[in-house]
Amino acid sequence: MGPIIVFGHRRPDNDSICSAVAYAHLKNVTDSANVYVPARLGPMPPETAWLFAKFGVEPPMELGHVRTRVSDVMSRNVISISADQSMLEAGRLMREHKIRVLPVLEGESFRGFVTQSTLAEMYLDEIEIRGFLMRHVSVAQLVAAVHGELLVGDRDLELKGNVLIAAMEPSTMVGYISPGDTLIVGDRKRSQPMAIEAGVACLILTGGTKPDEKVIQLASRHGAAIISTAYDSYATARLVNLSHKVRDSIDASFQLVEPETLLSEASEDLLVSPNRALAVIDSKGHFSGILTRTNIARGLRRRVILVDHNEISQSAPGVEEAAVVEIVDHHRVGDIQTAGPILFLNMPVGATATIVALRYEQLGINPPDSMAAVMLSAIMTDTVLLKSPTTTEVDHQVARRLAESLGVDAIDFGMQVFKARDADMPFSAQQAVKADLKEYRVGDKSIAVAQIETVDLTSVMGHIDEITAAMNGLKAVHGYDLVLLMVTDVIREGSEIIAVGQIRLAERGLGVSLANGSAWLDGVLSRKKQIAERLVDAVAG
Repeated sequence: MGPIIVFGHRRPDNDSICSAVAYAHLKNVTDSANVYVPARLGPMPPETAWLFAKFGVEPPMELGHVRTRVSDVMSRNVISISADQSMLEAGRLMREHKIRVLPVLEGESFRGFVTQSTLAEMYLDEIEIRGFLMRHVSVAQLVAAVHGELLVGDRDLELKGNVLIAAMEPSTMVGYISPGDTLIVGDRKRSQPMAIEAGVACLILTGGTKPDEKVIQLASRHGAAIISTAYDSYATARLVNLSHKVRDSIDASFQLVEPETLLSEASEDLLVSPNRALAVIDSKGHFSGILTRTNIARGLRRRVILVDHNEISQSAPGVEEAAVVEIVDHHRVGDIQTAGPILFLNMPVGATATIVALRYEQLGINPPDSMAAVMLSAIMTDTVLLKSPTTTEVDHQVARRLAESLGVDAIDFGMQVFKARDADMPFSAQQAVKADLKEYRVGDKSIAVAQIETVDLTSVMGHIDEITAAMNGLKAVHGYDLVLLMVTDVIREGSEIIAVGQIRLAERGLGVSLANGSAWLDGVLSRKKQIAERLVDAVAG
């Protein structure tokens, strides 16, 4: 099975990304049976990028969706065959491994399939064995195919003539022989030298027959090969039929699919595939495996762990198709459903990273400095330097322990993180509005509340016209009734409120006037407790 992906919510903030990274690290340390990969559902905030660079943390991959892909269910390390091997070897592989289809490879390049149907068609065509060997089969291949002994002749000689079975009078037989043919013959003493003199390139003696020394010398003079096999003529003919190279029987009516292709799309191609399999080819053109109907029937889904959220609207596209195996969150319980019981760590604390840090402690794992810094930064940003109303005593205690392990002051460390958010970054109104935005639906009303935190409120508010234009654009595109932005000053410990749309909802819910375009709310730091809940109550009332 594939790795378990650990990720936070859409439009990720620092806590969302840092919690995913720290929890994936913890799971990899404590669960050797699985591989956990952290991911994010959007660009990294500047403070997160700064932190990861400072502490040497690899940024998590950006995840577009968690719908089931071909790579999640395909067969890897499949049994394959080379184009230069024989069809007999192909048949043996299919029987030994109980498989119906064999990919044909040349190095890492895919050339096609050979299937059970290919072999069946060859048996049906046995009556046409005359003319069969016009496909470049070597003497060595024939020896291997019939489990024979080469008595005389060149092993590397390539046979290009027809195949005949000597079942008639020698005088009649020679009339059918052309130079370069191969003759299957039993203990027919007269037929052997006459066939050689008629120009056969190879004589296959069945039933364990051994030729006279004169026949061997005659073959040597004519450059012919003689093979002795224990099989009878019938079995030998069938084996010869399978001795030619796989490349001559490759089914070229194949379809290719990429590992990242959605399984729902690939399934449609698979249903009409004559080979009952699709070859999976990576971006470099290399063979990666095959997709069969058996793979689809197993019903495998991508396994995921959700952190810092548990609602479908905030999660990765396709989360309904995934297997949610754990949730770690500090928000209300949402609408994610699971097929069975899972580990659901949900606590009323100020940051998901607080829960992750507690989990390290519960399992007796001391986080490395990089993970301690990641978790401490997430707690400090999500609790706004431990000043947000959502902050609990547990957050204070966990932040203190992490700071002590790093040898830093928690507040000073948090201030560095906040300053990194604004440092050397050109202001983008679009980014400010979209980066950390949550949607709320109450009855028939749709509300969006965004938040940016800064140590330089004046600088941000200098762009209020651009911000308002971006908010109006967001409202128009998504059909929101109200779009509200909190510009939170972490030093002054309050937020400037900007709203567009049905601003009366905001004024009534927050008890302020927005006639001048914005309003300052002292002590307001938490979107969840101090803004969203009041807006929801106002709309519901």
